[in-house]
Amino acid sequence: MASTAVNRMTHRPFVTILVALLAGTACTRPSNHSATHETTADPTDSPGAPATDPAAQQPPVAAPPQSVPEPVPEPVPPPPDPQPPPWRGGTPPAGMTVHRQVGSVLGVGVDAGANVWAVGGDAIWVLQPGSSWKRFTGLGQLARGELAYTVCGGDAGKAYVGYWVSELADPLHSTVEQRAEGDVDRFELDGAGNLSLEFHYEMHNNNGINPDGTIKDKKTFDETRTILSCVRVNEGPFAGEVYFGSNHGLTRVRGDAYGDHRHPTFDYPSCSATAGTSSECDEFPEAIGYVWGLGLSNAGGVLMAAEWMFAEVGPSDPAQEHDLVRWTLNGHRWTLAGPPPFPLPGKTAPAWAAPWYARWPLRFAEPATNRAIAQTPDGRYWVGSQGHGLVWFTADAGKLRPFVEVEGEPGAVTALVANPDGSLWVGTAGAGLWRYQPPPPPAALADPPAPEAGTWTRLEGLPNGEVTRLYMETRSGKRELYIGTRDGLVVYTE
Repeated sequence: MASTAVNRMTHRPFVTILVALLAGTACTRPSNHSATHETTADPTDSPGAPATDPAAQQPPVAAPPQSVPEPVPEPVPPPPDPQPPPWRGGTPPAGMTVHRQVGSVLGVGVDAGANVWAVGGDAIWVLQPGSSWKRFTGLGQLARGELAYTVCGGDAGKAYVGYWVSELADPLHSTVEQRAEGDVDRFELDGAGNLSLEFHYEMHNNNGINPDGTIKDKKTFDETRTILSCVRVNEGPFAGEVYFGSNHGLTRVRGDAYGDHRHPTFDYPSCSATAGTSSECDEFPEAIGYVWGLGLSNAGGVLMAAEWMFAEVGPSDPAQEHDLVRWTLNGHRWTLAGPPPFPLPGKTAPAWAAPWYARWPLRFAEPATNRAIAQTPDGRYWVGSQGHGLVWFTADAGKLRPFVEVEGEPGAVTALVANPDGSLWVGTAGAGLWRYQPPPPPAALADPPAPEAGTWTRLEGLPNGEVTRLYMETRSGKRELYIGTRDGLVVYTE
């Protein structure tokens, strides 16, 4: 691997990210996913490996016995503190409900039956209409000691829970036990409000499958392990499908089937071909990796916010045979993928690049740490990152246009939700939740474009300033904003 690629890998181990996140901070480690894609090794090359496909020998994950909800104690008010609290949430406005009893919220969603689901590491919380919160532990991957990190509502009474686990040093030669770790559980509520595991999705990269669905080789790449984000399609021809952002890319679920390992890549020329020049070079393509935020575009595509890049991809045609495999193998073109792959430290942008093109917030040595992406009704794409704040841009047939920097962000951006009036809800890492109302877009952009200064208005009443998740539910005919914080769940109905 070229030295430029090696330098991009100098980060803390992935497992330390969770420690930082649970402590209220965030850090990340990128990875070059192409290394395992290009290898020709076979699982049978490892000492003691079986001669047959180990994935075929793996027993199904046994569902634990049905669980009844644990009693939820009444919240006990903390003792008085003579010092002023670090966060002044203000007075909750009309239409806001605060649920402190669920504690630290890492993920939140609503199913088609209006049941509210929340996860906070060691437990799953469910709020059924007209009832009170129920807490569940010891189910699915929770029984293995794994941490529930994200959740999406499914059909009525069902939800998908994604988990956080460590990455493998050798994902090509994973064991049966290792492949059973992490990924996604689908849970179901019964008529009495008890929860049980309905299905476990054991997700692997589909590298060993041909576009026609036949097996190409015996490889099993277990790189998709931690689920960082999810989004469900609730309307249109693809209603019911769920997308998951992982430590490795994008996974698409339809029923019990899935297509995995989807991420855009860009390639530099080989370093051997550019020796003696200052051109960008790399022996391996870089991949999107670490999909922290997902959303749906105006056209129904999936928006991805990842550590270095952002992207939009549409669903493949289900009428095609093996369409999930085709989608996995990039048989369906990306709507957009960016930002441009330069400049790298010590390199210069090509002479043909306009000034704005070289200004995209991408640095491999200091990645943008994108956390959220959304599209407003006027077609603008908005990307929020911890490294570069909030920016917007447009795209023409997948070709990126100049980006505009937003001024005055109150904190590092963690989540975004677009509103019908063109404004955005912007969650931050410590300053609470804000509505950003942008000014009308200019008729033409300078090169580079001038920064934008809109109006920032804080939503009062949050129990904690660190916003971990935002989810907008509209199927009731209302706009119900679910706000996950480190000290409870907030529901705000406009």
